[in-house]
Amino acid sequence: MYDLTHSPLMVTMVTAAMMMPMLLLSLIGGAMADRIDRKTITIVSDVSLLLSFLGLFAISVAGIMAPWHILSVSIINGIAFSLAVSARQSLISGLVHREQLRTAVGLSSTTYNAAQIIGPAIGGAMLPLLGPTWTLGASAILVIPALVLYSSLEPIKHTSVNQAQGSIIENVKAGLTYTFNASTLRFLMLSAMVMILTVGPFQSLMPVFAEDVLNVGAGGLGVLMLAAGVGALIGSISVVAIGDSIGHEKLELIFGLSAAAALASFALSPWYALSIIMVSITAFSATSFMVVNMTVLQVSAPDYIRGRVVSVRFLVIGLMPLGALTMGFAAESLGAPIAVAIIAGIGAVGFTLVQIASRILPMAKSDTNS
Repeated sequence: MYDLTHSPLMVTMVTAAMMMPMLLLSLIGGAMADRIDRKTITIVSDVSLLLSFLGLFAISVAGIMAPWHILSVSIINGIAFSLAVSARQSLISGLVHREQLRTAVGLSSTTYNAAQIIGPAIGGAMLPLLGPTWTLGASAILVIPALVLYSSLEPIKHTSVNQAQGSIIENVKAGLTYTFNASTLRFLMLSAMVMILTVGPFQSLMPVFAEDVLNVGAGGLGVLMLAAGVGALIGSISVVAIGDSIGHEKLELIFGLSAAAALASFALSPWYALSIIMVSITAFSATSFMVVNMTVLQVSAPDYIRGRVVSVRFLVIGLMPLGALTMGFAAESLGAPIAVAIIAGIGAVGFTLVQIASRILPMAKSDTNS
């Protein structure tokens, strides 16, 4: 997109186009996950992703790529992802025994959040070597093993098929009510919202920093994204290793403030070597934060409504386009370094305020009705 338009705003529009469907469809996907076989939903979603990647690859091979092609495929991917992500995450509870659930959810969150950074990191490294067309082709090929693996899953218990009663709308309302009435879940949603709106969209402007701020081109972008991927992987594995030894509120505050500080340092860094270090720390902290957040959320929700609770969490993630577009608009007017540094500072304030609010506001008991 940046090669086609040279616009920071259009680069962030790609993220917005993919994430926007979450605002409209994630709650419906959560209700589906509590009504329909979760494995089936996941496989259908991955087939849709495979077809969309193949379509974009074919367009690139034909040499007719235009911005609207990229945005259209991003929207299709966003729809498929939004309808299936709750089923994909909630499927875990049917694959392990209850005493293994926390570790399993932590590992799943680790792979999910790390992949959000490692995938682009690998793509960034491949881009100067293979070019955009064959990098897209590799993306399509990598969906195939996922389809094979999901097809081979055999749940050890029948929690992957749920019988939520009533209409989809009633199921959605029950999920929202349960989540709002549970104090732990409210805290998790608010803190995730701060991350998603401030630090979370930092990758959307990486091409701008590589091209216009650090002047390192596509090769430098690949190194930056690879550094982010390494940081994300180390961070997520570290969280699983920490386990329950530190309270999740304290962990989220530490990782949130660390991510904000590292992102501000990256944004204002005039040196490429320092930028590599700072983007790695940003990814380490942001990924660790999200793994802790998702692990506690899934373990806190009972299986009969887990799909709907997870869908509310992804509704929050669906706010990322607002954060990405805010970064894009601010970068257009203030320049990318100043814009990102200011937004990172706002994030640090937000993490602190959520922690304070979680301790002084009255907490209601969870509603256990479906």
